[in-house]
Formats: sequence, C-alpha cells, structure tokens
Amino acid sequence: MCNPAAAQFGFQAVSQVGSFMGQQQGVNARNRARLLNFKEENKKYYRDTIINNVRWKNGLLDAEIAYDNLFQKAYESWRVQDLEIEQAKDKHVNNTIEALTELYRKEYAGTQTGVTASRLANEGTRQVGFALTKSMRQVMMAKDKASLQKEIVTADANRRRRKIFQDTWRSPVHGHTPTPPALQGGPSMALLVAELGVAALDTIGKDWFKGKGPKKKVKETTKVPDGSP
Repeated sequence: MCNPAAAQFGFQAVSQVGSFMGQQQGVNARNRARLLNFKEENKKYYRDTIINNVRWKNGLLDAEIAYDNLFQKAYESWRVQDLEIEQAKDKHVNNTIEALTELYRKEYAGTQTGVTASRLANEGTRQVGFALTKSMRQVMMAKDKASLQKEIVTADANRRRRKIFQDTWRSPVHGHTPTPPALQGGPSMALLVAELGVAALDTIGKDWFKGKGPKKKVKETTKVPDGSP
C-alpha cells in the first residue's frame, strides 16, 4: 500500500513546483512586454529624430528663400524712393527752364518803353526767384521723404531677418534615448527548496523524529526437519 505521508508530500511538492513555474512564466511574460515596449519607444525616438531633422533642414531652405525675398522687396522699395527723387529733380529742371524762359521774356519786355514794360522787367526776377526756391524746396523734401522711407524699410527688413534667424538657427535637441526598463526578478529557487524541505518535514520527517522509521520487512525462514523424532 502507498504511504499516506509520501503521497501528501508528493502532492505538496507538485503544487509548489507548479506554483514556482507559473510565477516564473508570469515574470518572463512581463519582462518580454517591457522589452517590447522599450523597443517600440526606441523606434519612435529615432523616427521622431529623423522627422525633426528633416523639418529643420526644410526650415533652413525656406529661410534662405525668405532672405532672398526680403532683400529683393527692400531693394525694390529703395528703387521706388530713388525714382521719386529723380522725378523731383526732373521736375526742378523743368521748373528752372520755365522760370528762366519767363525771365527772359520779361527782360525782353523791359527793353520796351512804357510803365508796363518797366513793371514786368522788375517783377520777373523776383517771381523767378520764388519759383526756383519753391522747386528746390520740393526736391529737398522728396529727398528727405525718400531717406526716411528707406530707413523704415531697412528697419523692417532687419526685424524680419532676425525673426527668421531666431526661428531656424538652432538645430533640434533630441535628448537622450529611452531608458531601458528595469526587469522583474524571477521567483527564488532557494525559497522553493526551503518550501519543499518544510513540506518534507511536515510529512515524512515527523515519523523520523518520533523514532518510527520505515518498517522493514522481515524475511521468514523455514526450518528444515532434521529427522529427529
């Protein structure tokens, strides 16, 4: 017949070993999940790094185009101001020609006799002086206005240039790669051995401490008759 104590010990041993294996499998599954998550985080990190680098390089190209457009616009604005000054100068030249022509006409009239001729001769010089002064004043105002407008355009271009530079000068800072996860430790083998030892003491071992070892079977011997009566 089967020893009940041995059967009980075997049942406990199987249960404890099964529990140990189940815990070990659970730990392995959780560690695999953590490693897979870590792998996906690394993929995302490198993917984001590539995207940010490409976006920054595209920003640099866009900044170069923006610089060209900015300076081209400033140049065109300066050119408009220069043309306005040239127009003011041309107008002053025309005014001067007209004024001198009128002065010559009135001086010619002064060579004639009479009060009207004398009055026209004296008035001509004064009116020509007024006209030339007014025309020159318009030229100076046009120059001042153009100079002020150029300063405004220059300041606005520099402000826009600094804004473009501040938006693109720094390369992306990606930081550190993802930190590896801390893996969970498996169940202790020493603890399993200790539990099996305790189970053994609770079942088979108690008989040993009581002085009841396993019973040995006594081999029966048969006596052979010696023929004596």
